[in-house]
Amino acid sequence: MKGLLQLIYLGWWFIRAKLFGRRKPLQSVLFVTNGCNSTCRHCTLCTHPDEDYLMPLSEIEQHLDYCYTQGARILDIEGVKLLHWHDGEHTASDLFQLAKDKGFYSTSTMIPAADYPAWKELKVQPDVLWVSVMGIGDCTMLEDLQGASLYMVVNNQNCQELPAVLAFVQQHPAIGQIAFNFHTPFPGTEHLALTKEQRKEVITRLITCKRQGHRIMNTVSGLKNMLTLQFKRHCWICNFIYCDGRRSPQCIDDINCGLCEQCGFSMAGEMNAVFNMRPDTILTGIGGRL
Repeated sequence: MKGLLQLIYLGWWFIRAKLFGRRKPLQSVLFVTNGCNSTCRHCTLCTHPDEDYLMPLSEIEQHLDYCYTQGARILDIEGVKLLHWHDGEHTASDLFQLAKDKGFYSTSTMIPAADYPAWKELKVQPDVLWVSVMGIGDCTMLEDLQGASLYMVVNNQNCQELPAVLAFVQQHPAIGQIAFNFHTPFPGTEHLALTKEQRKEVITRLITCKRQGHRIMNTVSGLKNMLTLQFKRHCWICNFIYCDGRRSPQCIDDINCGLCEQCGFSMAGEMNAVFNMRPDTILTGIGGRL
């Protein structure tokens, strides 16, 4: 019965968005920690002046209520130092349970490959756990991975490792699946962007592997969109809330900055495929979140 009610809500959300133009999110991303040991100049994660900032539970609860009333039912709780989040006796595990108690259908998070052993020990249980890898070197740390999926951003420095990463996933049935994004050339990182030829080669390979049965989350319809980037954006489907309390209706604040024409966020292509009623995308979305 619970699953049926969720499907009814998703259908009603889609009808209001598709037929009546309602622009309200279905998914929310909430950043609750600020610190990071990486130096990604384009990253929007570290937005609070205190690098050790941990968002208080009371503020997190306010943001969850906001997202829920906006219409979101899928929640991603993010933060590189999420394992270290605490507020009194509350830990990261309590955040995912709080979200479910408030009515969110599905929760997820993403962690670096190096953090997986500690994450496994603490037994934090989102509905979906993504482990980020930059290449086959990270995969070698995940031989015992269970109950999680992989995530990789493909750029011009690691694209040659794509076949090895795909083979690793196929050789480890305990891995759920793997999702791919492509480097978006934020200022200062243009040198990492795939060339047009590399992008075509990578996406064509992913489409071929997907059709051959590889456990790739990206759908063929979504990947075709990312190949051409000639599609209407529906990025308002997912809103973002940052550590400094700022709320953004899409992944970047300034949608006129020119980056959308070079977008590497595969979800943009999947969102368009949903609105164009592509069966593979719709079924993948329902199966992965409900």
